Amino acid sequence: MMEQLSKSHIMMDYVRLEKEVRQKAKEYLGEITEENLKLFAESTKFITQSVFEKYYLEVDHLYSDGALKIKNEELLDQFMDFHDGYRASMKKWMANNEITIREMKVDTSISLPDLPSEDIKQTSLVIAGTGTLVAVGLFIFTDLWIAVAAELLFLGIAAVIYKKKKDKQTADYEFKIREYEILIEKEKSHLVNGLIKDLKTWLYNAEEYSDKILTKIGI
Repeated sequence: MMEQLSKSHIMMDYVRLEKEVRQKAKEYLGEITEENLKLFAESTKFITQSVFEKYYLEVDHLYSDGALKIKNEELLDQFMDFHDGYRASMKKWMANNEITIREMKVDTSISLPDLPSEDIKQTSLVIAGTGTLVAVGLFIFTDLWIAVAAELLFLGIAAVIYKKKKDKQTADYEFKIREYEILIEKEKSHLVNGLIKDLKTWLYNAEEYSDKILTKIGI
């Protein structure tokens, strides 16, 4: 579906989106902290907006001053109208379908079936004692990815707590550390892959809207 040509024959750069989001995941999610999750969310939003803006500005140039410049003055005026023209309509679409950065407090009600109950309890007590741990994520269509960021932060905290345990010489210490690493990578993969999928859908919706505006204007 996303591979079809748009009306303008200018394509949304889905490849760039995925490549850059994965790069930011490597940059910021090597260590799971509140600050790193926030930086990842902010950079991911910026990448998506950048891809979107590059697309509609290229379409705008194509018809206003490019190879397919509109010759009919009345139609060109309609295309470039400050309030209802192509560029203005695309900006309104982005505002009406804004990707927002939101917060979710990490608390003791979190559910992680893959994590041992004793570890959940221990980590929950630490969180309850601080009351300040907040996960930051992107709200695209739902708050799903904010919730996943909160689960990822919880796992990251649990791993740190376990690594600080005094009885590091116990037989299962290395096994437990590896278990945490596997769980964190699993949740991280869920977050990154899910975000990319939803962001591609968001961009595809923008591309479809662009085609509708061009058709409405008469191009």
